[in-house]
Amino acid sequence: MKKTILLLSLLLLLLFAALAAWPLLSRPQERVVTAPEVFQSGISAGCYIAAPNVCKIHVDPFTINVDDGANEKLVEFQIRANESILYHFKTDSVTDYRPIGDYTPTLVTQDFAASCGETYEVELLAKDEGDAVLYIAATAGKFTCPLSVP
Repeated sequence: MKKTILLLSLLLLLLFAALAAWPLLSRPQERVVTAPEVFQSGISAGCYIAAPNVCKIHVDPFTINVDDGANEKLVEFQIRANESILYHFKTDSVTDYRPIGDYTPTLVTQDFAASCGETYEVELLAKDEGDAVLYIAATAGKFTCPLSVP
């Protein structure tokens, strides 16, 4: 009987430990510090009313620098707003076009759909050939889109 109580107590303790550790273990893998070989010029973003009841996020041009001393090229980058991917650039290994050094992307669009009145945080994530995951390279300060107009 004592062994059963001890075993149940131990299982309960392990369950509580697992529940306490869950938020740390379930975080997205990408949410890590800046990669040592990928740098950036900063990212600026804001929101504006494009038409009645239509808001858009505008991202200013930026430059990503992949340290060419490591001979590793840029593999991909993403622009995210509140964890949602707005723009995703990924190189094609078949053509082997991978930028190195300073790279200023020409975005297909610099304005992305947004909800009027909502607060956003925009992040730039990047990955070079030596990285296993995307790293946060820059974060724009939080901003709130204006309220919609009728």
